[in-house]
Formats: sequence, structure tokens, C-alpha cells
Amino acid sequence: MKGRFILGVVAVLAIATLAWAATNLNSSRSNIYRLTYPSDLVSPEQAKAILAELDRIGPKDEAQLKQWLPANFKRFGIAGDRVKKLIVLPRGKELKEIAIILLTKPEDEAAAIAVTVKSSKSNSSE
Repeated sequence: MKGRFILGVVAVLAIATLAWAATNLNSSRSNIYRLTYPSDLVSPEQAKAILAELDRIGPKDEAQLKQWLPANFKRFGIAGDRVKKLIVLPRGKELKEIAIILLTKPEDEAAAIAVTVKSSKSNSSE
């Protein structure tokens, strides 16, 4: 019984490692927002420009962000048609900033959320 449990844990860790390696996500942050995105969709410079503009206009709710971002992708040089899923996570216990996740592959959602939460916690000054 103990052997099966250990084998199961090892298998889950191996699968998680493979899934992590397959997803190449970057995370950038501002005072209000954290942006997680695939490296082949958004450059660090584009992410910095988006975050600077979002900081300038101030905090927005989920609905406002989901409207503003797609309307402004082209302005920042992002191929909006490649964004298959846009996720906005509110600030809270797990996140110090409002999280914005851009995905070209919706199946990367779980990994992207994990990267976002982990990054938010590791960059916290608390």
C-alpha cells in the first residue's frame, strides 16, 4: 500500500514536471497588475508598456479589463487573434496584484494560474 502511494506521488510529480516544461510563460508586474503571457505572444517590452498604461489609467474591474485589453492589443503590437483566452483574477489572499493572464492555448490555464500565484507570492514584500 505504501509503495503504491509513493509510486503515485512520483508519477504525479513527473507529469507535473513535463507539463511545466511544455509551458513557457512569463510574468511581469506593476504596482496594481501582474501580467502572465506566453513568450511567443508578448515581449517583455510590450508587457511593460501595457502595464505602464494600465497603471496610468488606474484599477479596473474584470469586465473593464476584458473590454480594454482586446481593444488595445493592436496598439501594443500584440496579435489579438492569437489570444484564445483572457483571464482576470482579483487581488486577494493569494494575489497581491490584479492578475491578467493571456493564453494562446487554453489548456495552459492551470499552469498559468500556478505561475501567476507563485510569482505574486515570491515578489511580495510581506
